[in-house]
Amino acid sequence: MNRTAKIKRKSKENGMSSQVVIVSVAAGGGHKTAMYSLGQSLARFAPSLVPTYFESHIEDLEKAHRVVYSKFTRAYDFFYDMTDSDWLRRLYFMTTSALVAKMKAEMRPLFDSHARLIISTHFMQTYALLQLKRELNSSAKIVAYIPDFDESMVHFPEVKGNIPDAVIAQSPRLLQKLAQKYKLPKTATVQAGYIPRAEFSDARKQSPKIARENLSRIDAPLAKHIQTELFTLVATGGTFWVESLYDALEPLARSSAFDWTRSQLIIACGNNKTAYQKYKSLGERHGVGIIPLPFLNYAQMALLFRSASAVVLSGVAPATLYELLETDAGPISIYRINPGPEKFNLAYVCQKQLAEFTPDAALLRARLAQLSRAPDEVVQQKQAFCKAALNERKEALARAEQMASFIERLATSL
Repeated sequence: MNRTAKIKRKSKENGMSSQVVIVSVAAGGGHKTAMYSLGQSLARFAPSLVPTYFESHIEDLEKAHRVVYSKFTRAYDFFYDMTDSDWLRRLYFMTTSALVAKMKAEMRPLFDSHARLIISTHFMQTYALLQLKRELNSSAKIVAYIPDFDESMVHFPEVKGNIPDAVIAQSPRLLQKLAQKYKLPKTATVQAGYIPRAEFSDARKQSPKIARENLSRIDAPLAKHIQTELFTLVATGGTFWVESLYDALEPLARSSAFDWTRSQLIIACGNNKTAYQKYKSLGERHGVGIIPLPFLNYAQMALLFRSASAVVLSGVAPATLYELLETDAGPISIYRINPGPEKFNLAYVCQKQLAEFTPDAALLRARLAQLSRAPDEVVQQKQAFCKAALNERKEALARAEQMASFIERLATSL
């Protein structure tokens, strides 16, 4: 069955009078998670709209991200800071025309299936959709969704005077900039909310001790070594990027300042076999409780987050952030961020006191060592984090309700 037929069949099963499609790009798990978060919001607050999900299979963008983020950090940051410039955005889309052409070919079936409202979670897809809409003279509405707290204008592309029909963004500042530049009415903009998958809400119903016990039973080689009573430090932040924590955490394995007698370190390695082996060898070499875990499904990842006494992140993206908040998995230390949009995410979490940025490896280790030896301080910091997390969850849920109503109005006006 081709992709057009699949989309048509799913739409018929859903019984939609006006089809809503949410598309995501293969550029890390955040865009896919954002796509399903939108679906969660609609299911909760606009149940008459049952969206179709469209996941891209083009991997070029993710491969490019890895190269640029790891090899050209400063250059990419400089470029990103300049993307409010119209000419630079036009140049960027010209130089990426081959990738845009691939995306157009992949998404053309959406228009063949008479999609009426298409929500895009990545600006490259938004640009490709705008080109398709113009070429096919389609009446479909294109909505740009920006899952990061990003303020860059690159997320709202323009194709020969044609712009997205509406925009959903985490950042109020970006919405203000777009409204001012493009004279967008209030009915065309809304701030995004965020609802994590149900697995993370379910995990919070368990105590951290029970979550560790359940995590120790999963089908993973080293999971059986997880102990329920220990101070549990969780390292996460993306399959590719969690390896970048190794140099910062490695000295802890041989440190007398870190109390390994009452502590364990669990690392979410995903499909990164190199990182898995490095952390595994580190624990074995020093005889300490370092437990790398391979790829985890959503329920298992939720158990991991709920198990945490404290968390170290190798990057900060809304998807991971709201999953951590949902499971009360703090306090959170952020060691590094990726170039580009993550500086906006960092500014948000620090402003809301949801995390602490500790880019100095020695200071990070000192902070973690202190927590390993001070259970009362861990309790105090956990309580403060949970209070901030609860406030943010409530605000994000309220925004999700407004966002769902916004999408429902767009869909019913077709």
